[in-house]
Amino acid sequence: MKKSMFSIQQWEEIVNQYQYFNGTINQFCQTKGITKAQLYYYRKKFNNQNQDSTEFCQVTLESTKVTKSYPDTNVTFEIGENTVIIPSIEKDLIIEIIKEC
Repeated sequence: MKKSMFSIQQWEEIVNQYQYFNGTINQFCQTKGITKAQLYYYRKKFNNQNQDSTEFCQVTLESTKVTKSYPDTNVTFEIGENTVIIPSIEKDLIIEIIKEC
């Protein structure tokens, strides 16, 4: 296998630069001295890595009002001045989970 002329960090930078490039993919690849196949490969590689890195944050509910919405499969939470709408087929299950927290 032929070794890449760019490091992984350099490929990340190239993929990021492509997102903001105002020309065609052919023009971009020509200016960088790479092939379209290389760009597609690394773009897919980095997108797959980003999908695997899910992050969660802790949410503390103080005063909440839980409302069932119309049968359009939404559950609405009012938290202070904010409203959160969660689409779900299992509305009752979500409401029960929130009540138990």
